[in-house]
Amino acid sequence: GNTADFVVTAGELQLNAPAVSGTKYLSTSSQAINNASWEFKVRMTFGTSSSNFAKVYLVSNTSNLSNSLNGYYIKIGGTDDEVSLFKQTGTSSNKIIDGRNSVVGGSSVDVNIRVTRTAAGLWEVFSDTSAIPTYISEGTVTDNFHVQSLFFGVECNYTSTRSTRFYFDNFVV
Repeated sequence: GNTADFVVTAGELQLNAPAVSGTKYLSTSSQAINNASWEFKVRMTFGTSSSNFAKVYLVSNTSNLSNSLNGYYIKIGGTDDEVSLFKQTGTSSNKIIDGRNSVVGGSSVDVNIRVTRTAAGLWEVFSDTSAIPTYISEGTVTDNFHVQSLFFGVECNYTSTRSTRFYFDNFVV
């Protein structure tokens, strides 16, 4: 990925890209998909928008998360300020769990996310924005379209003023 544009600061993975609008990603090998769970924390020191949001790729068949791929990702933010699950096939993405609107609304984002998937393809997404761990289900769906994983990673979509304000922590896959 774009290793030169990420740093570890105070124990968190932080985007540290030039102040130019763009998309940056990091990925690592992961075959987790059947009877799998993913947990992580996302912090953004700004309110999300259609131009400023994060994706966490749970499943990908390629390490390059900015190109055509087959997989699943969690989108944090966007126009509806939600935590939702998307299926990506090639360059086309479809929302398959439509999370609650305004979960990550406000002037900043601080959310813990948990995703589970059974071997039968039942996905469930949970989010927690409280100081005391209280995960709330964002929804469930059964989807077995993609059944193999080779990579896991993060992608930041940002404008020039947000190029250093994405943070990730506490990854457990």
